[in-house]
Amino acid sequence: MVLLLNNRFLHISPTNLAEFYSEHPRLLEGAKELAAKKPLRLEPAGILYVRQKQWAATHPGDTLDDGQEVVGCGTEDVLTCHVIILREPSLGVTAISHFDEFSRVWDFDGLMNDFLSKVKLMKERKDYEYCEGDEEDWEWEEEDSVEEAEASVELDPTTVYEVHLIGGYADDAKRGHKLTQRFLKHLHDLPIRMEIKTCCLGIPNTKKVDGQSQPIISGVHMDIQTGKISPVIFNRTFTDFQPDIRNVLLIFPPLIKNRSSLKQMIAKQEDRGFATTKGIRGYDTQVRRY
Repeated sequence: MVLLLNNRFLHISPTNLAEFYSEHPRLLEGAKELAAKKPLRLEPAGILYVRQKQWAATHPGDTLDDGQEVVGCGTEDVLTCHVIILREPSLGVTAISHFDEFSRVWDFDGLMNDFLSKVKLMKERKDYEYCEGDEEDWEWEEEDSVEEAEASVELDPTTVYEVHLIGGYADDAKRGHKLTQRFLKHLHDLPIRMEIKTCCLGIPNTKKVDGQSQPIISGVHMDIQTGKISPVIFNRTFTDFQPDIRNVLLIFPPLIKNRSSLKQMIAKQEDRGFATTKGIRGYDTQVRRY
């Protein structure tokens, strides 16, 4: 299949962002408007949060492992990484990913399959709601239904889903642009149709500070009910190290014996307040390890 823009097929994946924006000025305008928004400050309650190299899919009525109802999804610490969000607006099914240079084509396949399994699940649930007869004659089993949906995802070659792309600032080494080229190709090769609704990558997501390029948007949030995207700062509760000390420990591995363990500890502390869900997948998670 192929990516779409303004209901028209892109016969090849974009390889040059400057030319792409020049050909589609409304997309650039939308990117600038998103980057100009003041970041929301949100508490972590009800947020399906993914870290770098991870993805997850959710829907209205879904719950986290502590019983909180999911109201939004998000991620932070976005630099040259790309936040890719798939959405089925009529059902509110949303999949969010935070992909980096280590992400490969099979991660995109996993993102798509988890998204489609949720779409299938919600469609089946909607069908049950309209079925005739006594409601006591059936009972919805969430866990079994999810497993069945994941095992029998069907590709619909005609349905068009939304895709939103944020991140990949125009760093001086052009790593972000290289990732954009690769990731657009991976999306273009997926066997589903996706309409590009948001593309805030490269120049519109870049600012200069003391002559150095920096990203404008470092955190992304989507309201799963409305589909509204906002820059965000989550009120994470990291308190055990001062930021300067934490950064020194991460940047200079010779100072510690096991950098990986330290990073995991820091990540755990930073994420206090965020409930997790068994649906999160990706690098170094319980679901998949590379």
